[in-house]
Amino acid sequence: MMLVTRYNLFAEVEKMQQQFDHLFTEITTATTETHWTPAVELQEKSDHLILRAIIPGLDSETLDIQVTKKAIVFSGKTANPQLSEGEKCLFSEFPVGEFRRVIALPEAIINTEVKADYTNGILTLTLPKVPEVVNRVVKVNLMETHQAEELEASDVQ
Repeated sequence: MMLVTRYNLFAEVEKMQQQFDHLFTEITTATTETHWTPAVELQEKSDHLILRAIIPGLDSETLDIQVTKKAIVFSGKTANPQLSEGEKCLFSEFPVGEFRRVIALPEAIINTEVKADYTNGILTLTLPKVPEVVNRVVKVNLMETHQAEELEASDVQ
């Protein structure tokens, strides 16, 4: 004997609605802090590089900048703005949480002379380039080299 079960569409829809409600509750109650990556721009000038990074809502005391001759590393943490009583944020696309960015530089810089500025949510680093070594042209005379080898050979005998 075979059992026949009736399909109840309304029960399935209700079950799916409960699952969506549960998922929505998890999303809205979860912490909004994440790891994110600031957008950067690197420009080359004749004697220096300019690096700009967009970091909205940053407390500059939380910013850590480390510079080597061939790379820049900056990291920090942004937080939700403190709202007064009765105020609430309805929508925000400003990133919140920790960030870390490593930028490889195309040329060596003088890392002891880097200048930093953080104004209106934009970090600007001025990176002076290392002065290029002057290429010296030295002419080598092939005849003098052979004569020196012949003199050394005659000294050995």
